[in-house]
Amino acid sequence: MSRLLLAGLLLAMNVPAWAQEGIALAGVEASRDNRYAYLGTVLPLPGSQLGQGYVQRYWLDYVAYSYEKTPQLEIDTRISGAEAALGYQRSNASGWWGAYLGARYANTRLRPDDPDNDDRGRRLRAKLQFEGETDMTAGWRINGIASHLVGDANYWARLRLQTQLRNRWRVGPEVLVQGDSNYSAYKVGAFVGNIGLGASTALTLKAGVNKSEDDPASAYLGAEFYIPF
Repeated sequence: MSRLLLAGLLLAMNVPAWAQEGIALAGVEASRDNRYAYLGTVLPLPGSQLGQGYVQRYWLDYVAYSYEKTPQLEIDTRISGAEAALGYQRSNASGWWGAYLGARYANTRLRPDDPDNDDRGRRLRAKLQFEGETDMTAGWRINGIASHLVGDANYWARLRLQTQLRNRWRVGPEVLVQGDSNYSAYKVGAFVGNIGLGASTALTLKAGVNKSEDDPASAYLGAEFYIPF
């Protein structure tokens, strides 16, 4: 069973225009089988700035999905999570990268209860995350995020290729894999990013196909917001 999209990654970070003070990140995603929402912020530590030095990262998220326990029994799952992490970022004209180490607290509620689910109840675990973006050729860039919960088989990773249109929107395909010891899934889709909303806020829209190992494929839709301050 999955903690879908576990605070993965800074999901809106395919907009690498660094703010001086900090950024807020928010997003939602939904498919037939699951729903996800998050709100986070990244702030520089004293003596650093975003993209150049040490940062602090805070994250809240909520996940809702169902999984099949037996052909006659389906378990509804609700997960509330919170994270705090320290990280280091570097950037230059050709790209950027960041690495984070922190703690994640999650409360997993099951209806009906499933004693075989190791994630049920409250859990506190360490989390590692790495992300980055770099130039390729012919106007394309590659963007990736990967995260892992220490002491658990849980993983989340996403890869995006993007190019910039004349209106400065960024478009391209995305591939995502995720899972744990009991679950695995992948997504294949496309996104349109860097859509300006006001003076500095950027919007990313995404859509594609979600396929888990036990369920038929379904469509997913999502939106991500990048807000510098």
